[in-house]
Amino acid sequence: MPTNKEKVLKVWCESHILNMTRYLYKENHGRTFIVAPHLVKIGNALMDVINGKTKRLIINVPPRYGKTELAVKNFIAYGLAVNPQSKFIHLSYSDSLALDNSSQSKESIQSEAYQSLWEMTLKKDAQSKSKWFNEHGGGVYATASGGAITGFGAGVTGATKFSGAIIIDDPLKPDDAFSEVKRTSVNNRYNNTIRSRVNDLETSEGQFETPIIVIMQRLHEDDLSGFLLDGGSGEDWTHLCLPALDKDNNVLWDAKHDFEKLEEIRQADRYTFAGQYMQAPAPDEGGEWRKDWFEIVERHSIPDNLRWTLYIDGAYTNNTKNDPTGLQIGAKHNNTYYILSSIDKYLELPEFLKFIPHHIIASGVDVCISKVEPKASGKSIAQLIRSETRLNISEIKTPFVNMSKIEMARSASPYIEGGRVKLVKGNWNKHFLNQIGTFPNAKHDEHIDLTCYGIEDTLLHSYGLETM
Repeated sequence: MPTNKEKVLKVWCESHILNMTRYLYKENHGRTFIVAPHLVKIGNALMDVINGKTKRLIINVPPRYGKTELAVKNFIAYGLAVNPQSKFIHLSYSDSLALDNSSQSKESIQSEAYQSLWEMTLKKDAQSKSKWFNEHGGGVYATASGGAITGFGAGVTGATKFSGAIIIDDPLKPDDAFSEVKRTSVNNRYNNTIRSRVNDLETSEGQFETPIIVIMQRLHEDDLSGFLLDGGSGEDWTHLCLPALDKDNNVLWDAKHDFEKLEEIRQADRYTFAGQYMQAPAPDEGGEWRKDWFEIVERHSIPDNLRWTLYIDGAYTNNTKNDPTGLQIGAKHNNTYYILSSIDKYLELPEFLKFIPHHIIASGVDVCISKVEPKASGKSIAQLIRSETRLNISEIKTPFVNMSKIEMARSASPYIEGGRVKLVKGNWNKHFLNQIGTFPNAKHDEHIDLTCYGIEDTLLHSYGLETM
């Protein structure tokens, strides 16, 4: 029989996940669990899930800020305490992480501290880290976010109270954030597979819909958080966003990072800081290029007789999910690359071919030559444009073609930061700089490519009109 103290302790632990976390952490690790303000916010958000107020929850928080300890390991233990029948699916970007979290949750449940308040026997075949159950049918299935999920669903069919959840913790590895293929794979997998693993949707009054929780640091504008928040799944998501610094530069967790340390991280890698620490993977100051590196000049400040080139970055489709077609007009003068205009359009090839001559006329300059991006299709595209228009067109010759986009941008950075790339004042400036400021996390990057082509073509391979 439990003692009165144990009864009171049990009620206290069940009243809030943070109470249970503090209790188990102290008993099992011999140390006090530091309840920082941001963990209170996470704990309250999780309690809204437990109580049925939130059905879809996204938590964005910096790495190693206690999110996994609270929102995965202890959340599973808490859910099984309040309802031993609870069934969880836990996903992470790798099997090892998911299995480690699952194993630690199981160890917590098997601990003397847990068993003294919630007697719970695990089945004899519950030795696996990936799948284990208790005597009430509750348990955990853990795997990589790209792994197979067969024969198991989260939650209990017909439940009228919390009965488990899908918990997705860091579904994308930071090194994979720049891969559109891998981002798309994770996002599509959520829609095509993961979301269907809930055992219950709210179909009648009083029925408890199985919740889904996504916990992650932001890595890219189109990572799973960005995809879901942008309506990619068609679901309504509650968003708890916890940047390391607020708008007044107050730190989120001083015990982890003070302001000076966060500034060191920012200066070392602006892109990583913006995404993983500030939960804003499209920083105003950019990741690779800064907006303030580009001086904006008046048209009359440069000569009229420059040799202007039209650079083309083709994406011949009207599908706005793909990159638009980019067109940039630029020229070299006094060892500086001047961009007269840089625009993008969603156009099918026939419309694109008609648009080019009109765009050149509207620019108000004589374009001497047009050059197309050096992709595998560059030669065929150049041939088609040559046959259908009167443009003097060729394929861009550049070593950048063998580089990744980030490598290409970094190779061009010294020229931009050194003030050797200037923008002619125009309505296009803002859109251009916004994309510059979000690279490499922007949805599109045609202006990055075009600017690199222009730098390579003019500053590294001069037309012969001027010398470096």
